[in-house]
Amino acid sequence: MVALLLALALVGSHHSHAQQARASHATGHLPTIGVFVPGVSLAGVKLGMSQVQVAQVLGKNPVLCTVKITDLCKEPVYLYEYTHGEPLGVAVKFHAPKPKATPVVSAVFMLGTIAGWKTKDGLKIGDPVSNIYNFYSTPITTNCIGFSAFSAKSGKVVTSFYTADGIVSGFALSQPPEGICE
Repeated sequence: MVALLLALALVGSHHSHAQQARASHATGHLPTIGVFVPGVSLAGVKLGMSQVQVAQVLGKNPVLCTVKITDLCKEPVYLYEYTHGEPLGVAVKFHAPKPKATPVVSAVFMLGTIAGWKTKDGLKIGDPVSNIYNFYSTPITTNCIGFSAFSAKSGKVVTSFYTADGIVSGFALSQPPEGICE
């Protein structure tokens, strides 16, 4: 009888976890291991997506950037951060292409160095900078404050690999009017 009750409890627990996973997927969430598809997406977010589309991918509870010291938060910037540990996650920057137009994603970039994140081709956060050349053509180097960006441009889309201390430390996608050093 105890074994039967334990088995029923485990089945109920598994069913509840599966429902929670489906609900989390349906409402969006910041992935534990994000994938960067150069020129296409970061953690499922693509340039040109609306705020509603981003919420479907990453969730409906971002922190809205309110820093007005620089131009960073002149237009909406959503910050999706993990709830435990260091403030790591993804920032999504929006820009309205025309006055009174609906803002769309103009940049998406990592906030901090998140272990486990990688490109679809296998370049991982924490890899030596030299590994960038094993996967991608020779990029343009930009020195930013506290890090460097190795970037490649295809049309209006800029793919960037952030580096610091000799390792790959982040990924980003952007398009004009956004800069490389986010």
